[in-house]
Amino acid sequence: MLIFRPRRWLVHIALAFGAGVFLGWGARWSPLWPAGAALCCLLAGFTRLQGKSPYLPCVGLAVLLGLMRCLAAQPALPPEGAYAISARVSGEAGVREKDGRVSVYLKDAALDGAEGRFDAYWTYWPQDPEQPLPADGQSVTFTGRMYHPMVRSNPHGFDFRLYLLQKGYEIGLTGCEELRIAPEVKLTPSGLLLRAQSAVRGRLDALMGDHSPLAAALILSDKRDLPEDLAESFRLAGVAHVLAVSGLHVMILFSCILAALRRFSPSQAVITLVSLALLILYGLLAGLQAAILRAALLMVYAQSGRIARRRVDRLTALAAAFALILLLRPLELFAAGFQMSFGAVLGLILLGDRVRYGLRRVRNRALRGVLDAYGAALCGTLGAALPVVWYYHRLSPVGLLISPLVVALVTLLLPLLLLSLLLSLFWMPLAAPFCAAAGWLCDLLAGTARLSAALPFASFAVPRPPFYLMLAVAASLILTTRYAPLGKGARVLSIAALLASSAAILLLTRNADVRYIQFSMGDADAAVIEDGAATIVIDTGENGGDLAEYLLSEGRRADMLILTHLHSDHALGLSELMRRRVPIGTLYLSSEARVTPVSAEVLALLDEAEQAGVDIRALSAGDRLDTGRVTVDVLWPEKGGANRLANGNDFAMALRINLDGVSLLQMSDVSGVYETRAARPAQLLKVAHHGSASSTGERFLDAVRPDIALISARRASAAALQRLAEAGVMVYDTDTSGALTLTVRNGEAALRRFLQ
Repeated sequence: MLIFRPRRWLVHIALAFGAGVFLGWGARWSPLWPAGAALCCLLAGFTRLQGKSPYLPCVGLAVLLGLMRCLAAQPALPPEGAYAISARVSGEAGVREKDGRVSVYLKDAALDGAEGRFDAYWTYWPQDPEQPLPADGQSVTFTGRMYHPMVRSNPHGFDFRLYLLQKGYEIGLTGCEELRIAPEVKLTPSGLLLRAQSAVRGRLDALMGDHSPLAAALILSDKRDLPEDLAESFRLAGVAHVLAVSGLHVMILFSCILAALRRFSPSQAVITLVSLALLILYGLLAGLQAAILRAALLMVYAQSGRIARRRVDRLTALAAAFALILLLRPLELFAAGFQMSFGAVLGLILLGDRVRYGLRRVRNRALRGVLDAYGAALCGTLGAALPVVWYYHRLSPVGLLISPLVVALVTLLLPLLLLSLLLSLFWMPLAAPFCAAAGWLCDLLAGTARLSAALPFASFAVPRPPFYLMLAVAASLILTTRYAPLGKGARVLSIAALLASSAAILLLTRNADVRYIQFSMGDADAAVIEDGAATIVIDTGENGGDLAEYLLSEGRRADMLILTHLHSDHALGLSELMRRRVPIGTLYLSSEARVTPVSAEVLALLDEAEQAGVDIRALSAGDRLDTGRVTVDVLWPEKGGANRLANGNDFAMALRINLDGVSLLQMSDVSGVYETRAARPAQLLKVAHHGSASSTGERFLDAVRPDIALISARRASAAALQRLAEAGVMVYDTDTSGALTLTVRNGEAALRRFLQ
């Protein structure tokens, strides 16, 4: 019988617990899980009594405990609907500039008629624009609608439910009828930490002036006032991690505390206790993010080892921090910051010793220090590379060159800022020289980021790799370290086999079919057509976030971007595509798009695209676009048919699309007055104007005779649905089905719903 005697049990148990959490997302509760956990406990005890290793039962128990912990973080919710609601405001309210919508987080929300209390995300449009925003600690009562936050409904899309659960909020609320706030006036937040954060931000404004936004980002991870162009420069330069309080900041603070305490020659236990207390206070002030928890736990583990005079195993310490954080906040496993933080430290642990071993022959201490800094930056970057590519689809070679310099600047800047804050509590002029030095360093840091981001090789786009390829790369990196008990030849063969098999699978599974994807955008519209490597985008929705994420994840450019008309629910998402640097080939507009009334916001967006070098052309009835297996024929509008008083919907583009032999009629928002002019027989119909009652008339359906209808809407009109049913058309809507993907292969079409 095979007997397991693994080293570093805690590492294996932590990984098993993480695997259980991963499996628990999207799973359903079953009595099999606790029964299986009990069985694993019995097996562990039995094998131990038999003198054998309980390794396998313990690993199985860890997986099941992780799964159940993840399920416990997804509570059952009451039915959606209208409720009388009472709750307590938590944190600061925000106002969206575009439309004035207010967003607030609520604690202990009670819904009349529902059991239990919930933490909620509340949005509403104020009935009185002059009404003060809800403040932290106030009690609110109102009548509103409770909804279950949306799960991910598009490929590579945003999961709103997961996002809220990671922040500790379970439900969404909207509306504010009969709103009452008590007390009516509240000038200061109730929460001690919020008051402290507000005080620090105010003091930074007074001390640092124009440098205050960068200082607040470095100390508090508060990037709300940071100029967008500067934040983008940090991202493109590959050093945006310094703007989020993480292990680097904790290490700098710990080093400062250690240097100050050692002047008084305290015991190691006193150093550990004082350092831990100050780190906890700073962590709370900065939001107690997973990276801060991880760094603090590693510091405590290292200091405990020194007190006990025992050797500290860094990999075991990292595993302990990993398991503890997931035990407290299991859904952090799916957060980009959590994965990058642990990945960077894992890279330092697994690969760093190789770098230090190789630098032993360098006798010049200064040169060895510089090379060691670059080696550490390279190891940390390699460790965090996989989640960076997965979430942000960019690699920044320049980041490898400037990371040591940026880290050195932050190492000097952060203590100066903290010292300035401390001295200002006694006498503001006392902090002035330190503020001046900090301001000079802020300019140097910002200038380094801007200059680096402007380099032609600063960053390049990378598609999201398949999950199995990421595992193969991660396994290959681990095999290069001393933690893999293999000979040199076996390592090389294992790495070559892993990478070769992954590359073969990637090539064999590369999609070469013709696909039409109708995205789930609420009551907005966006679709993508793929013909091998060629990509046609039809409309961008109002937000465009999921569309941009899909194109970047798949490594696609919008070779042809068709805006059927310039209403915000079809065109405003162009802003997100440009912000996230999605390459756009040619942008096509209806010949009548700018003739009909258009909002100034959309026109400004088109001007921005034109200034960025996007080629913009007009289309009208009779024009055709072709990618090989896909042709797009414009059926409507006719050139010169609109005037300044016309409705933009009436002159939206209607398109007949041939998808390698399968026909689809895309009607955009064309109303019933004009829809018959574009009526052509088609197997599939993209229903006009989100299924409104004024479109998709009987005459139109008689002419088109579709088999399947696709509706992009939260709720289509009953009249349109009835007409489709009477015509014998099968209907799919994005509200209940999520994104709808039509795949055409060898003249046969298959329709798949994202939300099965």
